[in-house]
Amino acid sequence: MPMETLVTSWGKMAYSQLTGTGVPLLFLHGTGCDSTDWAPTLMSLPVGSHVVSLDFRGHGKSDVPQTGFTLEDLADDAARLADHLQLPHVILVGHSLGGMAAMALARRSTRVVGLVLLEGWTSLPAANAFDSGRFYGTLPQSTVERIQRKASETKVRFRPRIWDGFWHSVETFDAFAYLERASIPIVKVYGEMGRNRATEQELWVPSNPRIEWLWIPNAGHYLPHERPSQVAAACIRELQRVQEFMPPLVSA
Repeated sequence: MPMETLVTSWGKMAYSQLTGTGVPLLFLHGTGCDSTDWAPTLMSLPVGSHVVSLDFRGHGKSDVPQTGFTLEDLADDAARLADHLQLPHVILVGHSLGGMAAMALARRSTRVVGLVLLEGWTSLPAANAFDSGRFYGTLPQSTVERIQRKASETKVRFRPRIWDGFWHSVETFDAFAYLERASIPIVKVYGEMGRNRATEQELWVPSNPRIEWLWIPNAGHYLPHERPSQVAAACIRELQRVQEFMPPLVSA
């Protein structure tokens, strides 16, 4: 999809949109990634899906901020883009950091009607819930090196003080209370590699009938890269759940 830009107070934010029918899916990438990493997933979605993706501050083709920002600011950027595109309702699809930003926005915005959280941690310590050695799953070494290179090149774009301040906001993020009371359909998606007897407890996901779990066998953390067709299937399932839970809203 061709990239466009939205002028913000911190610089230009890059995004892309492919209009279609149904509730729009707004994709939020992980740390050191960008919107292009969603390409295999988007290709697996049904023709005619309404999809939007953005590059977080300092990632991809977005400008690098010269002043401090937080995880909550990334959530604000997603809301600002939805305003700009005149999207009254969205389903947020977030990987890792993107999943955390998705929860940050969902807990204070009625615009969000569904969440697909791909190892989007309830809080950062939950990332330690798995056995070691599963991070890159079964990805080929060439892909692993590409991910690592992009992540390194992204981080060095930031002034250390700005990055450190941002990362502190990630380290202190906690969405447990939100997930406990959430009334929208949510799917928590995890790669099953490294899963052990304590994993589910340590992932810190509260009991809530609106939250579904999806375990993807033989996969690690980078689900959009490793299992894009299954990520797309989770998005399709979430669209169906939104229609089941909120039909008047979807048809409005």
